[in-house]
Amino acid sequence: MQRPDVPTTAHAGGSMIGGEEPSATLEAEQIQLLLDALPALISYIDDEERYRIVNRAYERWFGEDRGSLAGRRVGEVIGDSAYAAVKPRIDAVLGGQPQDFESRLVYRRGGRRHVRIQYIPHVGASGEVRGFFTLVTDISEQKRAEEARRFLADATALLDPVLDRDTSYRRVAELAVTSVADWCSVHTIEPDGALRARVIAHADPDKAELVSRLAQRSRIPPEAETPLHEVLQGGPGRLLSEIPDSVFAGVARDAEHFAALRALGCRSAVIVPIRGEECVLAALTLASAESGRAYTAADLAFAEELAQCIQVALQRMRLYDMARDAEAEARRRFLAEQEARRAAERAAQRMAGLQRITAALADALTFDAVAEVVVDQGVAAAGAYGGSIVVTAGDAVECLKAVGYAPGIVERFRRMAASDGLPITDPLRTGAPVWLRTRKECAARYPDFAAAALTSTTSSLCCLPLVVQERRIGVLGLSFAEPRPFDHEEQEFLLALSRQCAQALERARLHEERAAIIERERRVALENARLYREAHEADRRKDEFIAMLSHELRNPLAPITTGLELLRMTTGERGDRDDSQILATLERQVKTIVRLVDDLLDVSRITRGKIELKRERLDVGAVVETAVESVRPLLAQRRHELALSVEPGVFVHGDRVRIEQIVVNLLTNAIKYTNPGGRVSLSCAASDGDAWIRVTDTGVGISAELLPRVFEPFMQARRTLDRSQGGLGVGLTLVKRLAELHGGRVEAVSAGPGEGTAISVWLPLAGASVESAAAPSTEAPRSGAGALRVLLVDDNVDAAEGLRRILQLHGHTVAMAHDGPAALEAARASKPELVLLDIGLPGMDGYEVVRRLRAEPELRGSYIAAVSGYGQDQDRRRSREAGFDAHLTKPVATAQLLALVAEAAPRG
Repeated sequence: MQRPDVPTTAHAGGSMIGGEEPSATLEAEQIQLLLDALPALISYIDDEERYRIVNRAYERWFGEDRGSLAGRRVGEVIGDSAYAAVKPRIDAVLGGQPQDFESRLVYRRGGRRHVRIQYIPHVGASGEVRGFFTLVTDISEQKRAEEARRFLADATALLDPVLDRDTSYRRVAELAVTSVADWCSVHTIEPDGALRARVIAHADPDKAELVSRLAQRSRIPPEAETPLHEVLQGGPGRLLSEIPDSVFAGVARDAEHFAALRALGCRSAVIVPIRGEECVLAALTLASAESGRAYTAADLAFAEELAQCIQVALQRMRLYDMARDAEAEARRRFLAEQEARRAAERAAQRMAGLQRITAALADALTFDAVAEVVVDQGVAAAGAYGGSIVVTAGDAVECLKAVGYAPGIVERFRRMAASDGLPITDPLRTGAPVWLRTRKECAARYPDFAAAALTSTTSSLCCLPLVVQERRIGVLGLSFAEPRPFDHEEQEFLLALSRQCAQALERARLHEERAAIIERERRVALENARLYREAHEADRRKDEFIAMLSHELRNPLAPITTGLELLRMTTGERGDRDDSQILATLERQVKTIVRLVDDLLDVSRITRGKIELKRERLDVGAVVETAVESVRPLLAQRRHELALSVEPGVFVHGDRVRIEQIVVNLLTNAIKYTNPGGRVSLSCAASDGDAWIRVTDTGVGISAELLPRVFEPFMQARRTLDRSQGGLGVGLTLVKRLAELHGGRVEAVSAGPGEGTAISVWLPLAGASVESAAAPSTEAPRSGAGALRVLLVDDNVDAAEGLRRILQLHGHTVAMAHDGPAALEAARASKPELVLLDIGLPGMDGYEVVRRLRAEPELRGSYIAAVSGYGQDQDRRRSREAGFDAHLTKPVATAQLLALVAEAAPRG
């Protein structure tokens, strides 16, 4: 029964499945006609694997009316074998995955086919898979053509000209039954006219025994008239689409033979001639059996092409045989010249031995390994019974390796003086080889050696110098059990052996030196890596120390600074001059400590690349004026005269705070290192595209040794016991690095100790000059806001108390807490508009406190500022991420505090 959601089309009779309107029926009939015209199988299969729509190609493939296929399952139609192969693909497409694949299938009625199959899922409106469309294309012929081309290439590769005919036939037959035939045979015609099977191969291993028996009984009498006879007698190739029993009867010798032939199950065959230059040499038969394949004219053409390949190969064999015969004739002539033959053999043996030694020496990378190869293999290649290698060791020679000699002899000549008159040492002195052809010759040239060391085993010997680039590095000695003529060819061979040995020894020496260098470099690299890690760790610890130092210094400085502010306020009211001077002194010293801490942190940040410049167009004169005001108290204290020469309208593109810091550090440095009552000059002008700032003093000067290092961290002139100059030696380092961050440079000039110093800074000009911006006011801002409710949270009671008094003097209401929980309770009680919160609180730190305050609905509008001794960039970033509105670094100046109060006021 047709499901309502399945696509439908017309049956052959014109009726519609589903009862559509006439127009829909007409359209469906037209679609069905189009599908029927296509040669490929096209169908629709529902989710129960039943055919709903099929085209006419199914009738041609399966021999059934397509109407009878509707409603039947796939497995029933295509058969168990084909269904087992495609079942995983059907499951996949019903899972929503399109399928496109090739397979060789055996259909229930369609036979064996190589097909390309495409499955397309039919997805309903709600996303469920209702079935799938199929497109099945028969690509058997295409695959068969590909297999044929591949087979011909493989067969051609198998046909080696050195093979005989039967071997060639057998190789082709064995290859054929793997792809293009179920069995293959090659027949030849005997002189008496009978046919003989030279080769028979079968694809089924179980039938190998039957094929073997057939091969033994395969002589077909000449009176039989078969297609094989016709082909072998010069006829064309034969195509047997179906093999009748008459063919088997024509070649069978008896009933048993006939039954055996029938048992092969041959159904179709092609028989083609393998031709020689003048006659047919053999007949090649390709037959099908179990595969059920029916050969066609295309298969006949393929078989004829294969036969031509075999024919070409046989011609190559014939030519090879001719060449081999010619070679044999030449060899026979060569063998007639006995002496030449023996010389050639000896040369070949020596060359082979030399090649083996050369190959072995390629892997010998030490002196001992080289000696092992040369002595062991060289002795055998030379036909000697013993041999040794000695090498130079200063004025002596040492034996590296010896074989074939008695232990006493080896030990006696383990080390010798190079000047000893011995066969083994003479080549080192003369550079010429020593050839001793007989014992008599040896005794005549070296009587002492012959009497003391020449054993009865030795009849002749030679000693060959080992030379590398005219350097004599050793000697190779060989001993023979029989007299040797040492003719020219043998001398050349032995000298070649010695040259190989010398080169290998030199290569080993270089390798050992290179290995030693590499090992040294490895150790140096490891040491450098260790030193780098230690330096990196030391640098990290230094940064941590500086950060901790600044925190620990700023914590006590906070109440001191605040207290001084309070004292200054109250002293100003009383008008006590002495107290004012004392306060001014204390303020200067505190500012000095704060500046030292800031300088340390700035140097650390710049070194680690953590400083970001806030650039703007600046009037250098205005910045210089602000810097001068900052150092006037120190100038007055030291009673120095300050001379200023500032050219107006000099602009740079830079960070106002950092450039002011450069000028302040230069002036401070000049003031400190100039004796009281001295002179300090500051000049500023535009010069060659740069803004030029120069500070000159009449102070202690700089020695020539120290001058090149004056900008390095912690470098100072020699300090006196009273340490009148003070400082940490980072001020000029900071000047140099800040100038370089702005794209500028610095230079220090001094005529020597007592001659004063001039330090210049060049910064790039900012282009066309415009009206200078007004310099920022250095006067502390007044809190013009109304009274605020302020919560002070700090575990340092002194610091908190000082800030509380300043805030109360300016009319604000202040509550205090000294830990996290108390701060939360005080905030809930007082509802502060401004919270000054220390980060390093006991128990609950400031980060947790600010998060909890932000979670209180009534406190979300409060302005919360962090007050901490940690003031580096990462500390400010972390406080901002935690929820703070601002970050103040201890000690907090009154001006800074009041500016913060003014910013918080609008939120109140």
